Amino acid sequence: MSSTTNIRIGYIANVHTQGDPLRVRSTPNGAIVDHLPNGLLVYATGETIAASGRTWVSLGANQWVAADFLVPAANTIGKAKVIAIRTPRTFDGGLRVYRTHLVDGKNQVIQTVRGISGRVHRQVPSHVAGSQAPLPFGVYTFDKPGSVEFAPGEFGGVWSAVTPRFPTQRSGIGIHYDPSAFKQDSNTGTAGCFATPSIEERETMSRFIETYKPTHFVVVEGQ
Repeated sequence: MSSTTNIRIGYIANVHTQGDPLRVRSTPNGAIVDHLPNGLLVYATGETIAASGRTWVSLGANQWVAADFLVPAANTIGKAKVIAIRTPRTFDGGLRVYRTHLVDGKNQVIQTVRGISGRVHRQVPSHVAGSQAPLPFGVYTFDKPGSVEFAPGEFGGVWSAVTPRFPTQRSGIGIHYDPSAFKQDSNTGTAGCFATPSIEERETMSRFIETYKPTHFVVVEGQ
């Protein structure tokens, strides 16, 4: 866990086209790898590159869109958020580590903790309900900003519900603590939610949610 403010944090935006889907490219002006519907809420990492007469914005690893078609989401300006960046690192059992920035309303990182998602042997993000896989990449909103509810057992005593702002089969999602993260047993990892792996990080996350009342939770693939 670390405390730092010298980290570049991006912004949450709406896709704004004339109605057509927005093309996502593997590199600035490169091959098309996906399409995003008009109006979708996305997270722009803050990394930009000029190419072919346009400014391109990164949405995560190998995902670039033309900046002209993104408009900062007004209801996120001045609001705290949690940004979870999936890294190549793993814990000993195989769980992927998410570098998770706790960001205040001034877009400054207050602290950084580790996160995990999905069961240890199912580490490919999925939209399939009940898959026990890591959360799909995208923007989520906190159901009750500032609320940390008590949740026993494998939820580690804490629960903050979040809802995806994109089409997916996944539901019943929340942020909690995983008491089995390092045990390498049948409960290692989450059944599909997002969790902190230690009590210290659980307390840091809970204090941040209760104090800063983040409105949005972002899960993104790191570069």
